[in-house]
Formats: sequence, C-alpha cells, structure tokens
Amino acid sequence: MKKVSFLIGNLSIGGAERVVSNLSLHMSEKINKEIILFGNKCRVDYPYSGKLIYLDKIEHKNILYKLYAFLYRIKKIKSIKKANSNSTIISFLEYPNLINLLTRKYGKSIISVRNHMSTKHNKGIKSYLWNLSIKLLYSKADEIIVVSKEIERDLIENYRVDKSKIKVIYNFYPIEKIKQLAQIKIEDNYINIFNNPVVITAGRLNKQKGHWHLIKAFDKVKKVIPNAKLVILGEGELEGELKQLTQKLDIKEDVYFLGFQKNPFKYISKSKVFVLSSLHEGFPNALAEAMACGIPVISTDCLSGPREILAPDEVNKSDIEYNLNYNRYGMLLPVCDGNFNLSNLSLTKEEEMMADTIINLLKDKNLRNHFSKQALIRIQDFDIRNIIKQWESII
Repeated sequence: MKKVSFLIGNLSIGGAERVVSNLSLHMSEKINKEIILFGNKCRVDYPYSGKLIYLDKIEHKNILYKLYAFLYRIKKIKSIKKANSNSTIISFLEYPNLINLLTRKYGKSIISVRNHMSTKHNKGIKSYLWNLSIKLLYSKADEIIVVSKEIERDLIENYRVDKSKIKVIYNFYPIEKIKQLAQIKIEDNYINIFNNPVVITAGRLNKQKGHWHLIKAFDKVKKVIPNAKLVILGEGELEGELKQLTQKLDIKEDVYFLGFQKNPFKYISKSKVFVLSSLHEGFPNALAEAMACGIPVISTDCLSGPREILAPDEVNKSDIEYNLNYNRYGMLLPVCDGNFNLSNLSLTKEEEMMADTIINLLKDKNLRNHFSKQALIRIQDFDIRNIIKQWESII
C-alpha cells in the first residue's frame, strides 16, 4: 500500500490547512495517510482522515527556543523518513517546505507552494533569507506543486527553479458537500443580519487580506444603501485594529465580526455578494468556495489566482480593463495600495471603485443573477473528483 505524509504547521484556519484536510478525506482508501503537525498544542479545526502525529512539545519562548525547535524538527522528520523509506512526504507552506527539503535524501520530498513568493517576500532581512533558501533548495525537491500558473512563472523567472520540477494543480473543492452545508439554517441570533443586503468576506484577519480596504469601501456603500451589512468571517492579529476602524467610520453597528466558522457556507450562501480584498494570494479558496455557494463575487486582481479563476482567457495579458465584463466569471478590480492608516479615512481610487462595484451589484438583481450563474459554471472546473486524481498520481 502506498503511503503519504502531509507536513504542515497545524490544521487551524487557513487555505493550505483546508487543502490538507480535504486531501486526507478524499484521497483513495488504498493510500495510507498521516498528517504531521508542529507542536502538541497546535489547533485542529478541520476534519481529517488518517493518523495524526504531533512532532514536538516545544514552546517558542525566544530565538534560542525557535532554533532548537527547528533543529529538533529536522531530526524528527529525518527519523520518520528513515523508518518509512518508501513513503512520500508532501509539505505545505514555507517553513514545512524548508524542513522537508533539508531532509530530502531520506525519502521522496514534494513541496506545495501556495503563495506568489516574490510578492510575499519583498522587503527586510527575513524576506532576503527566505528568498535565498528558495533559490538554493526548491529545485532539489522531487516535485513542486503550485496552485497557479502565475506562481509557476514567479518561481522560474525570479528564483531560477527548474521548470521540469513544477506541476500546476489547482485547488479543488467538494462542490456537492459545500452546497449541502450551504443549506443549513443560520443561528437565530444572526438571522436578522441576513434579512438585509449582506456583503460578506472570509479569511485571516491579517495584512495580506486587506480587510481595511473593504471596510472603508463599505462606508461609502452604507451611504447609498443604508440597510446594507458587512459580515467578516475569520480571526487574526488585525481584528482589534479593524474594529477600531469601524468605530472611527461610525459603522460598527453594521459590520459583524463572526470569527472562524467551521461551516462558513451557510452564511455566504445567504449573502448578496462576496468580496475578496487581498493584496496577494496563492489560489484563494474563499473566493472559489463563495462561487460554489452560488453568489456573485468581486475580487482584487492580485497575484496570484483571482484572474485565473475569474478571467482565465486573460491570464497572459499584461493589462486588462477593470470594467463590467459579462464574459468573466466574477468582477475583477485593481489591487489596493496596502496602506493601513487609522488616521486617514479618505478613500483611494481603488476603494472608490470597490464601493461602486458593490453598490451596482446590490442594486441590480439581474446583474447578480448573471454572475451567480457564471460562478456556478466556472467552479465545476475545480471539482474535487477531477483534481484529486492529479494528487494521487504524484505519490
């Protein structure tokens, strides 16, 4: 029997974590699966199948503890590989990828790259070190799985990674399961929110997701559509500052932070429009899952993923027009500037465009219906039944 080990920091909130969850649940039963996590205190929010292994019990109190943990984890992965010489380890995200590659001679090492690296690591000494490790190590992997063609291009052009090592496998989604979960009733204490036109988003509350741009845009939406509500699913380090922003804009009563939800689909499906305001992505799960829920979507045209999902025929264009295009599967907008300043509440031109696009969709039922249908057509290309076979073929 074939064996695969998935190496990731935790199974808490995040796109890569959800992919590992789905891989363990939906890969063939003929494949023996285990998931290796860092630390015995890390969260497990997603369901999984197979054996769960906690790599260590180390608490990272300072730099010395972190260094010790790094060396200890290399030693543990090395021993796991030696004991299972015929198995494959597939790692997800930079830190697990680094450990997987540093122990590559002891077993088959496949890494999954899920971010546009030159955008994510673009300044500071930490970024310099990550970029150096990518250039030195990534071509030594047995195979590199990327989630978009733009990430493939980035690795080849900016990190000199061997093209023959790279394989594009898009993220996949259990579409029928999502549709079932979307039908579940919302809790009584939230029903009144969704009796109004709801704009919804989902993702970690961190800088990458650019939620403050959406909140500022929503302030303009409120002035035009007074009963509109904004629902934000997710948690993260910026939650406090984002709530401060809603207070400064005097819209805190109309912006709802519902935290991490194991079933976000019951909220998304009952909203009018989904918005992704990210500054950069790999392949945005939240965007695709909203499409599976059958609601129209708006996304920034960030690197990478949104354009490949919403406008696949325009992937190779250097410039595209950000206007209403019925041939797309959702509405693309220019990326915002990424500046978060609580003392400057004026809208940028990108935030203005985001607000106007949301207003147009909320006001125009026919437009919403069109892009709802477009979303459901496109998401079929990412059905789990088709893409899971690509993953099974690399083991």
